[in-house]
Amino acid sequence: MSTVVFESWRGKYSDSPRAVSERLGVLRPDLRRIWVVSSQDVELPDDVGRVVRNTPAYFARIAAARYFLNNDMMPRYPLKTSRTTYVQLWHGTPLKRVGFDVPDAQYDGADLYAKRLARDVKRWDHLVSPNHFSTEKLSKAFRYDGSVLEIGYPRNDALSGLNAAELRDKTRAELGLSPSTRAVLYTPTWRDDALTGTAKPNPLAAEVEQVLAKTPEDTVLLFRFHHLVAASSPVPRHPRVLDVSGHPDIQALYLAADLMITDYSSTMFDFAITGRPMIFYTYDLADYRDQLRGFYFDLEAEAPGPLVTTTAELTAVLNDEESLRTSYAGAYDAFREKYCHLDDGHATDRLIEAVFQ
Repeated sequence: MSTVVFESWRGKYSDSPRAVSERLGVLRPDLRRIWVVSSQDVELPDDVGRVVRNTPAYFARIAAARYFLNNDMMPRYPLKTSRTTYVQLWHGTPLKRVGFDVPDAQYDGADLYAKRLARDVKRWDHLVSPNHFSTEKLSKAFRYDGSVLEIGYPRNDALSGLNAAELRDKTRAELGLSPSTRAVLYTPTWRDDALTGTAKPNPLAAEVEQVLAKTPEDTVLLFRFHHLVAASSPVPRHPRVLDVSGHPDIQALYLAADLMITDYSSTMFDFAITGRPMIFYTYDLADYRDQLRGFYFDLEAEAPGPLVTTTAELTAVLNDEESLRTSYAGAYDAFREKYCHLDDGHATDRLIEAVFQ
């Protein structure tokens, strides 16, 4: 029996590897599926095996696997043999520069990361691209000239699938949101300087009480900090604030939300599939774009929603959702046409056909 090893976010059961694993369980029950977990406490379906990351068994599993699917890099030491097909399911359409395109990376260990990335890229057999735009940008950023599967992200099939409405209701119920609650998901990206302790404090976290005091009482904020900084980014305590940073499935959170606030995060491309409004809280736009990371396109020109820089501006937009929808309808349609053209609910099946058959 051939073995497929899955890894996501260094040991979580999530993202595109999860979507592929669950679909393989239906289409290819002949394959043995093994999940890399950060600890034995990670919950997994009964029909998959597990191996704890960075243990001897973990290295052995990857070396012996027929297929290895990951949404990030392999750790430093595992070896990939010639019989293993490594599918790189990178974790987002890039607005901000990634890989070797990042100018003067400003975090500890940047040089080591670059060396590990170069070694990892040489092992890739396929790179999955979510759209035509990303195919060019990711190939160049990773200095990769191998097979690119431009098929869409499997993780996003849930956003346009037949069960989307059911998953929305289920997730909202689990979060304690009533049908009348307006759920606003906040998904700021991480700042490279956060790891050095020099990043600016998050203004919305600091001023959430003032914002919520001026918005309707049915509005609830769902804080989803980036996994790299979630542990060091305290979510404000407020009866209308929920901490969802640890929620295992951000696609379920997209469906549960009625509106999203983000900044430069790739969540904008995934959430656009829902067609629901977005606000871009870009309080450090010039610094992030011109100094810290750099962009692949002009966000101000293409954003499917307003860019605001203060909590006062943010509050005003939150209180005029109808205008938000109508004013940006054209920009939203253009954004979806460019970045979501493959999000038809069948990306997972296309991947399985290309890789496993």
